[in-house]
Amino acid sequence: MYGSICKFKKKIGATVIIFLSLILVLFGCQKKEDTIPHVDDNEELIVSVFDKEGKSSVVEINAEKNVENELINNEAVWLHATLSDNKQYLAYTSAKGDGPWEIYLLDRNDKKTYQVTNDTLGQLIPRFGDKEGNTIYSEIIGATIPVSKIAKVDVQKKNSTVFDTEQPDRAVEMYDISKDKIIGAFVSEEENTARRTAANEDGGTIGQIVYSIYEMNLDGSDMNLVTNIKAINIDSIAYGSNGNSIILGGENINEDEGSGIYQLTLTDKSLTTVLTDQMIKKSKNPILSEIGQRRLAVLSKDERFIYFSGIPKNAEEVNFDGIISKIQCIYKYDLDNKEITKVYEYKKPALITDLTVTY
Repeated sequence: MYGSICKFKKKIGATVIIFLSLILVLFGCQKKEDTIPHVDDNEELIVSVFDKEGKSSVVEINAEKNVENELINNEAVWLHATLSDNKQYLAYTSAKGDGPWEIYLLDRNDKKTYQVTNDTLGQLIPRFGDKEGNTIYSEIIGATIPVSKIAKVDVQKKNSTVFDTEQPDRAVEMYDISKDKIIGAFVSEEENTARRTAANEDGGTIGQIVYSIYEMNLDGSDMNLVTNIKAINIDSIAYGSNGNSIILGGENINEDEGSGIYQLTLTDKSLTTVLTDQMIKKSKNPILSEIGQRRLAVLSKDERFIYFSGIPKNAEEVNFDGIISKIQCIYKYDLDNKEITKVYEYKKPALITDLTVTY
């Protein structure tokens, strides 16, 4: 590119470059002290795993740069985790000893972990409610709240506000948070218990149930029905970066059989099939056998890719501390060319217990 530049100009250019480099070193380093670490525009996947030794970890993955960073390890229970928008805090739920699942906060600046909640109610599926990490939402259940509900936790005051308590039969199965909204998949607790009891008694499979998708404000107000979906399970629900659509992962969604990933557009309430087990089986030379049993999926910031958990082709069953299953990895589905590529496999055989993305 610079082959036509004369040697004289090269010498001048080199001098200028050295001079500018010194300025950048002197003033750039001074500015760096005022910059909060981990604040960037990178798209970070947070993957929670459970390995065959019965230990859980949380790994941060930059899929574009192929960089991984293990943030939490050696936990004894399944984990759920998410990263704050400013990339400084990791919120995760874990249980110590015989106690319930509580919310913990890892500050990546000082490398310290703080316990946020301390009560008899179990806390699952943490999601941040603001960029700074001052508010965390969770799915809460316990003796005083026997049906799972969404709770809003003030990190500083360490108190919780539980939503939708006036509907004792309406249970949240999965939810997510955008910049100004909450979306959740809800079922009737009575009907849900009945279908599971029936399946256990006759040894059959669990039938479909109606999942009602509601969207509400961040304070739990103005709860509006978006649509109803029939499914055996809805295992994951995640907003896209613009908040205009969500990605659903579930089993036997409406008329489909098996696992599938879907996109629900909130403006016109249309449900579009993205990827199913049947589509994978019909594809040429698939690199995976099926979507992972938790059916976890998130959308990339540019809305071109779906990141999801899947089971590799020809994977063998593994004993995960008493749980017999096949290993799971993270894959990327290109919505443009319909290609699937492998993004991440944990260093040990592992199950994926949670998958979130921070833009």
